[in-house]
Amino acid sequence: MSDQETKNLLIQTSGPLKMVALKKDPVPAKAQPTRDAWVLIQPSSAVRVCTGDDNHEEGVIRRGDLALLLPGFGHSLHRHQPAVPFGFNALHLEGPFPEPLLSSLQNPPRKWQEASFAVLRSQSLKQLFHIFTTEIQDPDGIQLMTRELFLILLGAELSRLTEKEDRGRFPYRLNRSTLQLVLDHMEGHLGGKNSVPELAQMARCTPDHFIRLFREATGTTPHQHLIERRLQRAVTMLSNGERPSDVAKLLGFYDASAFTRAFKRRFGVPPSEYAEEAYRRQFPKRGE
Repeated sequence: MSDQETKNLLIQTSGPLKMVALKKDPVPAKAQPTRDAWVLIQPSSAVRVCTGDDNHEEGVIRRGDLALLLPGFGHSLHRHQPAVPFGFNALHLEGPFPEPLLSSLQNPPRKWQEASFAVLRSQSLKQLFHIFTTEIQDPDGIQLMTRELFLILLGAELSRLTEKEDRGRFPYRLNRSTLQLVLDHMEGHLGGKNSVPELAQMARCTPDHFIRLFREATGTTPHQHLIERRLQRAVTMLSNGERPSDVAKLLGFYDASAFTRAFKRRFGVPPSEYAEEAYRRQFPKRGE
């Protein structure tokens, strides 16, 4: 990082927290909100909050407002007025979290989820945020006790702020029953599309957040899991005498050639060869 970049950007970490202070945009990649973290942010000038690769605009955070960006949406920050630059102080919260912060983040108001971020109308939160971001910039670092106290107070104030709101589940982890619900649906519809938005709706979270949670729970992505289960089912169907072209169609592969490539990559032989071998095992010729 050059001297100029160092003067413009400061990043400090403390346990599950990363503090990012940017004096002036543009926002470098390492200062952008991450998909995996909750982000408390306070801009020096108004910023547009966008999500996704198409930069869909979600709303505006005004100068001095404190906002909470929810994980999983892929936020990016842009000038609200082209001629007016902005900077910000931000805290990335990646967990694990103490109570009551964990409960507050697991059950945010539905309108927060729909908008992907929330402006926090609390002077106490602003003061708490200012105190902590000032202390974390101290060259000697911040004490563990101070950090944990901040997280506890943050959780208490978020809980107070949202106690009358309509709360909805935004899982920090996929619990067993939700994961099993998703897996059962995929298993029962192997030949269907099983789109990530559809599965995410079942898990009551955003598509990006669902992919991360699914990978954490299973060690693979929803798409990779679906392909593996289709191929395992294909083995059974081919062994039962089904034609490879019919198997490809029934299991939702794009076409027979796509099925052949996937099957050979997984098992080392094309499905037609596997089917022939399975047939020979079941109906050996006399003398063999």
